[in-house]
Formats: sequence, C-alpha cells, structure tokens
Amino acid sequence: MGAVEVDLLPDTRQDRPSGQVGIQASYLPFTFSYDFTSSLVSRTFWPVAGRACVSLRGGGSTDPVYFLREVKVEMWDAYGTDTRRGQVARYPLNGGYYGYCWNGLIAGHEHYFRITKDWNHGARVWGSGWTSPL
Repeated sequence: MGAVEVDLLPDTRQDRPSGQVGIQASYLPFTFSYDFTSSLVSRTFWPVAGRACVSLRGGGSTDPVYFLREVKVEMWDAYGTDTRRGQVARYPLNGGYYGYCWNGLIAGHEHYFRITKDWNHGARVWGSGWTSPL
C-alpha cells in the first residue's frame, strides 16, 4: 500500500488544535498500531476531498473476553476549537479488519481520530489499522 507508519499518541482528553500538537500533520494514507487502556488519538492529518477512512483490527487484550467487546472511533476537526465530525464508528475486536469512512470533512483543516473503549478500564487492548482517503 506504500503507507507510512504513524504512531498514535496518549490521549490527554484536551483539544489538539492545529499547530499545537508538537508533531507535524501527516498525509493520507498511513498505517498504525495501537495499545491502550482507555483511549488514544492519532496525529493530525489532512483529509483528501473531504473524506477519510479508518480500518481497524483488534489484535488482543488483557480482558479474557475482549473478542466479545468493541472499541469506538471518533473523527475530530482540529481547526480552531476541536469539533467532532460525523458519527461514532464501532469496531468489534474479533480479529477481523473493519472499515468506516467519514464524508463531509473540511479539506484544508487538520483532523485526527480518537479510539476509545468504555469497558474494563484497566484492561489493555491492542491491534493495528490504516487510515486512507478511500
């Protein structure tokens, strides 16, 4: 696919407005791996033609029934005051890849996505994924 690997960042639950993340925004596509207990955010990126897609695969968890669980992904516009865009996508952690695309994003605005879970707050969950314009 030719995508660069981009690390996800600890989620401080604070806004990540453009120019204040300390790491330059990425271009699409990029691949990533994740490992967290409550939430992570991506680096900022520029959507292409108002669209961005995330595909996610759950790899494992310290929760013994993680394969019955799901994580949520939110898309955020980082321009000015952060604004959540579109619906929250839910991804099962059963080992398969699942994708979701957000349309109507504002081209020229930096965006980021946030992965969260609301079950077993002490359990780690890990996996991989990719973000692309298609």
